[in-house]
Amino acid sequence: MKTKAISSIFLLFTIAVGIISMSPASFADHSEVTITPISGSGSSSGCELTEEGCYNPSIATVDVGGVVTFSNTDSVSHTFSSGVPSDDVIGTEFNSGMLAPGDSAEWIPENIGEFSYFDMIHPWMQGTIIVQEAAAEEPVVVEEVVEEPVVVEEVVEEPVVVEEPVVVEEPVVVEEPVVVEEPVVATQESTEEGGGCLIATAAYGSELAPQVQMLREIRDNKLMNTESGSAFMTSFNELYYTFSPTIADMERESPVFKEIVKAGLTPMISTLSIMENAETESEVLGLGLSVIALNLGMYIGLPAFGILRLYQIKKQ
Repeated sequence: MKTKAISSIFLLFTIAVGIISMSPASFADHSEVTITPISGSGSSSGCELTEEGCYNPSIATVDVGGVVTFSNTDSVSHTFSSGVPSDDVIGTEFNSGMLAPGDSAEWIPENIGEFSYFDMIHPWMQGTIIVQEAAAEEPVVVEEVVEEPVVVEEVVEEPVVVEEPVVVEEPVVVEEPVVVEEPVVATQESTEEGGGCLIATAAYGSELAPQVQMLREIRDNKLMNTESGSAFMTSFNELYYTFSPTIADMERESPVFKEIVKAGLTPMISTLSIMENAETESEVLGLGLSVIALNLGMYIGLPAFGILRLYQIKKQ
């Protein structure tokens, strides 16, 4: 009988140790998560069509009060801004601002939910962060099981007690991580292919406006297909997205300002239509320089000449 009692205690101890060693692995740690852009995703659109997406991870899960780290491990600048390109107001939950290569920013979520975000410089890059309630109480179950050997000493004489470890099956709680399956939200709003000009979109009211579509086609089909065009767009985006969100918000708030911007964009869009004829590297470079010269003449040269002329007339 004494041998049976020792065997029973050893069996229960083995089961308890097994549960203790297995429990920590059963609960995923979502207190911290680091999001990085996929290398090369900012050079041109296309990553949004792949299974991996444009970020690692593309869908991140974190607890309320946890830390989300946005780390720019790419070779170009990026932003991490809550919302999607078509939103009237972006960055309401978080906005990292422009992060140069090697820089990072942090966000501590306070509300449960699913938050979409994108890169203002490369709008085709979009991802999702799922914020869930922290499951801090789970480890308590492990501590209670450890104390069960106290009961074992009193029931040592009755081997039937050995079957009581059926209670050990209760860690069915392990299945709670089913929450992880919620990433069905993977079908988030990634319908924006390549994004568009924020200022032009706000001026013409939609990304489907012919003028905005033309700007996107020139960028994707002409400039991004050549080495010089890609280099120009990378430098241009770095500057453009520092002020375009502010102007776009002003357009949405003031119809009068919106019409003024639309009138100012019309000559530029007319000159950019020349780029539709560019096919080769040399044509993109030559026509691109011509378009830049035309716009400098229209937006700087003509006003400067007019002001100078008025000054001369007034002086006479």
